[in-house]
Amino acid sequence: MTNELYADIQWPSPQGSAVRPRWTGQGFEVDGEIRNVLVTERGASGWSDELGELINAEVAPDRPLGLASRRHALEALARSGCAGPGKAVLEIGSANGYMLKDISQRFPGTAVIGSDYASPPLEALAQNLPGVPLIQLDVVNADLPDNFCDAVIMLNVLEHIEDDSRALMQIRRMLKPGGLFIIEVPSSPSLYDDFDRLVGHFRRYNMGDLVSKLTDAGFSIETKSHLGFFAFPALWALVQAKKAAKGSRELAADEILKSRIKVGRRSVAQEVMFSLESSLRPYVPMPFGVRCLMTARA
Repeated sequence: MTNELYADIQWPSPQGSAVRPRWTGQGFEVDGEIRNVLVTERGASGWSDELGELINAEVAPDRPLGLASRRHALEALARSGCAGPGKAVLEIGSANGYMLKDISQRFPGTAVIGSDYASPPLEALAQNLPGVPLIQLDVVNADLPDNFCDAVIMLNVLEHIEDDSRALMQIRRMLKPGGLFIIEVPSSPSLYDDFDRLVGHFRRYNMGDLVSKLTDAGFSIETKSHLGFFAFPALWALVQAKKAAKGSRELAADEILKSRIKVGRRSVAQEVMFSLESSLRPYVPMPFGVRCLMTARA
């Protein structure tokens, strides 16, 4: 069933070609050649291949924030019935592959599709996930068919897209009617700082603005909450302290990046905080946090 679902998808033409590729089960066949990653045309973005490689090298798979993020997405998929045999799930922004592996293990038989704006991490990922189609994709100009997937997961990607409204409309177009959209974005515009600029964030979101953008794109909101409720005060204090000290010494780009990533590394305190938060969220939506969480239906 999974291979049949892949075979039914009209895959986008690769960069520099008008030929529609064919998924073989181990790669994309284009003009008689097998390609591990389908590379398509991309527009301008706040992202870069080099930045993607740097961040993926620094982000560990066992970071409590990342674990809590993926746990939330998996539980939303489980409640929705949009994953499993006969279902297709697209992840937008999947270069590290953790979410793709989690979905494949939790929901066997799901036609899982990975995509990312950057190609080098996808080429590396293809060696570990040979049975998963991987596409270098610019979602704003995506050439994927209408109504082809049952769920789309996009964690911490929308903030990198200047025309976020158009990106949301593209996602709505690709989802089947009633399909599930799971989205996570950085919260609180007041926290926007040098780290956000460095990693190509055009903005941080408040919940009201995110709700408006999704409803304008044709989604109906199912659930909304925040991630990092207990961690928010510490991050807020860190950002304000950095802003107050700015001017005394200009930090190098890698120093800014690594100082923020270091804050989120694994510790017993963080594991307890995020575990408690995950347990409470189904009963008590978190009123603020480090990230906005939302599930919506097409």
